[in-house]
Amino acid sequence: MTVSVPYSRAGVVSAAEAAAATPSQRPRLGTAIAGYFKSRAFGWSIVAILLAVWQIAATAVTMPELPPLSAIFTEWHEQWASGELSAALLDTLKVAAIGYALATLLGTTVGFLMGRVRVIWAAAEPPVELLRQIPVTALLPLLILYLGIGDQMRITVVVIVASFPIILNSFAGARSLSRTMRMTAQTFRLSWLQTQIEIGLPSALPFILVGMRQALAMTLVMAVVTGMLAGNSGVGYFILQAQQVLNVRALFAGIFTVAAVGYALNLVFLLIERRVTRWRRIGAAED
Repeated sequence: MTVSVPYSRAGVVSAAEAAAATPSQRPRLGTAIAGYFKSRAFGWSIVAILLAVWQIAATAVTMPELPPLSAIFTEWHEQWASGELSAALLDTLKVAAIGYALATLLGTTVGFLMGRVRVIWAAAEPPVELLRQIPVTALLPLLILYLGIGDQMRITVVVIVASFPIILNSFAGARSLSRTMRMTAQTFRLSWLQTQIEIGLPSALPFILVGMRQALAMTLVMAVVTGMLAGNSGVGYFILQAQQVLNVRALFAGIFTVAAVGYALNLVFLLIERRVTRWRRIGAAED
């Protein structure tokens, strides 16, 4: 049996060397496959497959309660072009933005001061823990009674729900200030206020951002839910109206809009977080 062996400029290459050189691309291929399964592309592939199965099944078998994705997209385009869905989305985003901004300001201030000032912790810890246990749905009748069903009630609900994760994470960040950092502040004779601004807040920032990211998801959810349960505008109200008139395609159009906006907001927040905490990654790399 004759085995062909490649030649090189230096002369004849041994069979063992040729066999070792043949699979040289296999590690690269394996690394690429492993990288694919560890990336977002793998997750998006699963989403694409599920959507394709949905489209095929809904096209093959007519089901009023499960329209094809093509019909849903057509309905979405019509609702958006008419201005009804876009107006509902802008209303929801307005409520979410105002509520989120107020919750961030309140949660960061209260949580950080609870972690740095013992007296404030003693005064605020019992009310915070008591209020945190109450479901917002239990407070909804009272809020409607006092504030009506307008934007004031919806923003208040968003502030209540979104504040607690920011408070808890800000408190944890403020408590994480190391003894070394406190001694550094004393060495440079920094005042209490300077210590909190120049050392305490930067040290707690990663914790605060975690709380803000958790609150962001809750903010959009509650802005939609309040419009659905006790509002008269917004995407939640749009979805509820579609369900009441049995317009399933419009109902799914509203749901997909919320999902897409929520995912986009999360991506934007991650980009901002990466930019804000760049100094932390640089310091870790140097260490």
